[in-house]
Amino acid sequence: MADNSNNIQIQFKYLDIENCFKNFYVVPDYQREYVWTETEISQLLEDVYEEYDFNVNKEYFIGSTVVFKNDDGFYELIDGQQRTTSIFLIICAFKKVYRERGIDIDTIERMIKDKTVNALGDSVDRHKLELQYRDSSNILVKIADNLDRPQNLIGSAGRLFNAYETAISFLKEHFKNETDHTDLKKFFVYLYRKLKFIQIETPEINDALKIFETINERGVGLNPMDLLKNLLFRQVDRNDFNSLKSKWQTLIQLLEKNNEKPLRFLRYFIMSNYKVNNQRGEEVIREEEIYKWFIKTENIAQCNYEKQPFEFVDLLIENANSYINFFKGLNKDGTKNVNLDNIVKLGGGSFKQHLILLLAARNLPQDQFNYFTQQVETLVFYYFITKEQTKEFERNFSKWAKEIIKVKSQDELKAFVKKYIEPVIISKETEYKLRFLEARQNNLQQYRVRYILAKIAQYLDQERLGAYNPQTLDNYITKGVEVEHILPFNPEDGLRNTIGEEYNDLKIRLGNLTLLEKTMNIVVSNDFFSKKVIEYAKSPYYISKSIAGLDTIGQNSSVNRLNTKLKSYNNWDKDTILDRQEMLYNLSKDIWKIVC
Repeated sequence: MADNSNNIQIQFKYLDIENCFKNFYVVPDYQREYVWTETEISQLLEDVYEEYDFNVNKEYFIGSTVVFKNDDGFYELIDGQQRTTSIFLIICAFKKVYRERGIDIDTIERMIKDKTVNALGDSVDRHKLELQYRDSSNILVKIADNLDRPQNLIGSAGRLFNAYETAISFLKEHFKNETDHTDLKKFFVYLYRKLKFIQIETPEINDALKIFETINERGVGLNPMDLLKNLLFRQVDRNDFNSLKSKWQTLIQLLEKNNEKPLRFLRYFIMSNYKVNNQRGEEVIREEEIYKWFIKTENIAQCNYEKQPFEFVDLLIENANSYINFFKGLNKDGTKNVNLDNIVKLGGGSFKQHLILLLAARNLPQDQFNYFTQQVETLVFYYFITKEQTKEFERNFSKWAKEIIKVKSQDELKAFVKKYIEPVIISKETEYKLRFLEARQNNLQQYRVRYILAKIAQYLDQERLGAYNPQTLDNYITKGVEVEHILPFNPEDGLRNTIGEEYNDLKIRLGNLTLLEKTMNIVVSNDFFSKKVIEYAKSPYYISKSIAGLDTIGQNSSVNRLNTKLKSYNNWDKDTILDRQEMLYNLSKDIWKIVC
């Protein structure tokens, strides 16, 4: 078949493996590396074997490939390289097993390597498949020659050898008879002649890329990040492929090095920088919608990647750097940001939805950005305490991102906070109070309990000195400081009897918890309050010291003013625990508040 429109000849060939590997193929270095694992290669072999076992005469279709024939006569694999590489590895596995069992390998050898003519007209030996991407071409040669596995293989090189070894194991397990080779050879013939696929050949590289995009535009089974890369390559001359590939690799390596999921980053990048306007009437985009979003006319105009593909990739890289730094608790330049570091501790190292807002605000002057992150920390804290659904985070943050990106001054920033963030806090105040007063260790993650106690402890220590100047919580969240149960977690029997049947609930209430140095915590152990309180008085942390007694310094001093918000206790029971939890709630209102 041929499509002759516009003088473009696109060839469609229905091939089996026998005819496929009469050709020479190359996977260009701008393509994605080999990503199949043992799972995928095993599944392919199992599926083919099941069909072979059911009906040896029935063809088995494995999909399509898109190729472009380059000046050297090699077919560049634009789509289908994962399957093609896997089939090549299976052929190499057959060679290995055939050799071990004394079966003739001439036919297989010609599928793996044969003579061709180079640009100078000389006859040369070339492998039927060559990988040009980093660290893998030499590995494929070793596999093709059935050499032993090199040590310390990583990345695609390791995956290639894993797939090859998996195929060898499959053949040996399914064809155990080492003297009668009939079934093994029949299975090879089935793969050789009954595995079918469509090979689409184009005369120009851009045509191949366009077909690849068209076939995969639904993104089924493919990564929209790869589809986006392909889309960008279509915007540049082939002479610029290496430059664009270098930039793209910088982006991918940055995300991989930091164990960031590319699709999550891409979603947040879109929601932070552009209008989404999805069919549900929300400013939220799902992973499966990413590619379709990029190819819509209005979004092509927003991103401008057709006219400025290099600048667009630069923007992706800039956002990726900020995204990674923000998640680590840093400013975009890599310096420490107290509020972002606190959010890391509050979120347990996995919460990321706030990055949508932060990416939109990344270009604010540092003082404005610091102010903004302080408000975001408060907002996120309220969301967590009130158990807000994460999808609500995304809805609001994506919608607000379009507004924060317009902000140009401190006044405009405060107006933004007053319009969007403050109303959320006000609307949640009643629920926040209820949840805070009911907070227990079993309804809050442990890292969140530590964050709450650390934040309150830091506030009290700094207010005691005269001013609250938030710093990182590292001095409070460290191995040397432990969460202390004032009613012991594992009490003596006499103490449990004194409190009664409510003991197990009271001991895990937030009001029963404080921070104590590890060495002091060992001393107080599981004793009665009357003995513990003597040690609390020695603590450098006012959150614990104040339980034993309040310091008094002068008149109208910072300590005395702070003491109006605190209480000390002579005994410890249900009433004092609930009283202290309400006291902590009142302190929280001074700590986590919106300033606008």
